[in-house]
Amino acid sequence: ATACAGTVVMGLGWLVAQGAGGTGDDAASGKAASGAEHDAAAPGAGDREAGLVFGTPRYLACARLVAEGTVTGAEPVPGTARHRITLRVTHAYEPEPEADAGPGTGGAAPPDTAPVTFLLDDATARLGPGDRVMVGVPRQEPVADTVITGDRDIATARARVTAALPESRTLTCE
Repeated sequence: ATACAGTVVMGLGWLVAQGAGGTGDDAASGKAASGAEHDAAAPGAGDREAGLVFGTPRYLACARLVAEGTVTGAEPVPGTARHRITLRVTHAYEPEPEADAGPGTGGAAPPDTAPVTFLLDDATARLGPGDRVMVGVPRQEPVADTVITGDRDIATARARVTAALPESRTLTCE
């Protein structure tokens, strides 16, 4: 009985350690907790090997959309395993905010910015109205490849994106 109890305690300790370390590591590297990102060794991960990892300067230079906001709608796309997500943007990092966004916006979208929509694979994440998220959508793609939720994970990703923005403005997407 003592051995079984010890095994359970050690197993739970391992799970807690993995959960605490995994969440921070995933957010720091731009991975969504839902598995939206794939290991560089996975098939079709050539973009990741080429430096298109969420939050890096190259990713930002090649992104159609990198933004934070609140989900206002999530409608299933008939015949697919996708949802059309409508996002009220509170901070847009890509595309670069307009010059007339106003002083001191620091990447924040102007209050009258129209909502943005994108597709989200159900296997990536499930979002609903009211969810706070940071998303990344590659250029030439309608589907988000990165979805980050949770205030702490969003804050970590925000710091990484903000730090990478100056260099991303000097790059072109090839």
